[in-house]
Amino acid sequence: MHCQVVISAQAEEDLSNIYSYVLNVLQSEINADSVLGRLYSAMEDLEFMSESYHLYPNEPWRSRGVRYFSVNNYSIFYVVNKVGEDEFATVIHVIYGRRDLDKALSEGN
Repeated sequence: MHCQVVISAQAEEDLSNIYSYVLNVLQSEINADSVLGRLYSAMEDLEFMSESYHLYPNEPWRSRGVRYFSVNNYSIFYVVNKVGEDEFATVIHVIYGRRDLDKALSEGN
């Protein structure tokens, strides 16, 4: 089933912070562009495989239907909602994989 991908304000902020970090701290515009491109491409793939990824195992996110997958060093968190015939995959967070994911999820919500 085809679904619409929505990127939340929190996820947009996460992506902006990732880009800024790679650009300014690691000082690589090429890598910053590349990382962002890979992340956006992976999120676009949710249009066709939104329910393919695992539920996040920890509560309260599992009960809320939060799913996740990794792209390089980052984890993308999203929820799938159905409204009538329409399905939406809402990306709620994009987090560097070596962070405390539970803490990072809590901080953004």
